[in-house]
Amino acid sequence: MYNMDEKGFVMGVALCYKFICKRGQRLSHLTQDGIWKWVTVIEAVSGDGQVLHPMIINKRVAHYMGWYEGLKEDHLARFGVSEKGWSNEKLGLS
Repeated sequence: MYNMDEKGFVMGVALCYKFICKRGQRLSHLTQDGIWKWVTVIEAVSGDGQVLHPMIINKRVAHYMGWYEGLKEDHLARFGVSEKGWSNEKLGLS
């Protein structure tokens, strides 16, 4: 029996921002270009402590081989793609 969890991330969005504004200005607005890249990570652990390799799901319709250029042969992750960047039944079972 395994326990599975997933976590979504928005690439390029940080929790803290630094920006320049007028001295004494209290309310500042942060803008964003509206183009968000979603990545979902799925992790699974069995009842006896066995950990499965995580699956990283990119928001795309197909894999781009350039994503994997910097990986070593013995990388410990699986990769998947979905149109929205979220998990689905097929990716979860994989």
